[in-house]
Amino acid sequence: MLHTSSMFNPQLFFDWRLWAGIGLSVVAVSMLCWVPFIQSLTRSIAQMDRATACIAAGHFDTAVDGRRGDELGHLGEQINHMSSRLQSFVKNQKRFLGDIAHELCAPIARIQFALGILEQKAEAAQQPHVAALHDEIQEMSALVNELLSFSKAGLQPGAASPLTQVNIAAVVRRAVSRECSAGTAVEVDVPTALTGMAAEALLQRAIANVLRNAVRYAAAAGPISISARKESHQVAIAVADCGPGLPDSELEVVFAPFYRPETARARETGGVGLGLAIVQTCVQACRGTVVCRNRTPSGLEVTIRLDA
Repeated sequence: MLHTSSMFNPQLFFDWRLWAGIGLSVVAVSMLCWVPFIQSLTRSIAQMDRATACIAAGHFDTAVDGRRGDELGHLGEQINHMSSRLQSFVKNQKRFLGDIAHELCAPIARIQFALGILEQKAEAAQQPHVAALHDEIQEMSALVNELLSFSKAGLQPGAASPLTQVNIAAVVRRAVSRECSAGTAVEVDVPTALTGMAAEALLQRAIANVLRNAVRYAAAAGPISISARKESHQVAIAVADCGPGLPDSELEVVFAPFYRPETARARETGGVGLGLAIVQTCVQACRGTVVCRNRTPSGLEVTIRLDA
C-alpha cells in the first residue's frame, strides 16, 4: 500500500523537525522576554527582604531603590518612608529621655546639697533616716546618669566622627582595670595587634558595661574570660562568665531598655535595666552587632562583632 525507507520521510509521517524548531523558537523568545523581567522582580524583592531584616534589627538608615514605576517601586518608597519615620521616632524618644534626665540633674543636685546640710545638723537619732534618704538620692542620681548615657549613645551616630581602627587589646585592658577589683578572676585572651573599626569611647563603654554585669552576677561562680579573634572580615569580642545564665526566652529581650530578669530585681544587685541597652546602642553606633547565648554547662556569653 505505502512503502518508505525511513521514519523521517515526510511523505508518510509528519515532519517533527519543523514542529520542534517552532517549539524551541517559542521557548527562546519567551525566555528572552520573561527572564529579564523575572530577574528584575526577584532582585527587587530580595533587596526589600534584606532591607526589612536590617530595619527589624534596628538599622533604620537602610533604604531600598524606589525608582521602579510599578507596584514594587511604590512598596520600596513606603519601606523607605517607614524606616525614616522609625528612625525619627527612636531618635526623638532618646532625645526626650536625655532632655528629661538633663532637667532632673539640677533638682537632684539641690537636694543633695540640702541633704548634706541636713546631715550635719541632724541629731544622732535622726541619722539613720538621713542615711536612708541619702541612699535614695544616690539611686536616683545613678538612674539619671544612666539615662543620660543611654540617650547620648543613641544620638551619637548622627553627630559622630567616622569610625577609626581601634586596638582591641588596649580597650579591653582599660575596661578590666576600671571594672574589676584586685580579687576578681579575669582571663584575657586578646591578640595585641588585633584592631577593629569603632568609636573608641563607645566601644570601651560597651565592653565595660558587659564586664560590670558579669562581675555583678557571676564573679563568685568562676573566672570571667574575655577573648577576641578575627572572623573573616569581622572581629568578635566575647565576654563569658560561669554564672547561672538566662532563660532562653530572655536572650532576645535582655538588651531592651529598663529590662531586668526576675532574679535581678533586687535593689542591691539589679541596677536600673539600662546597662545592656547602652551596650547595644554603643555597638550599633559602631556599626556592629551584639548577641548573647547561654554556655554549657552554665554561664552567659556576650559577643560583640565589629568590622575588621
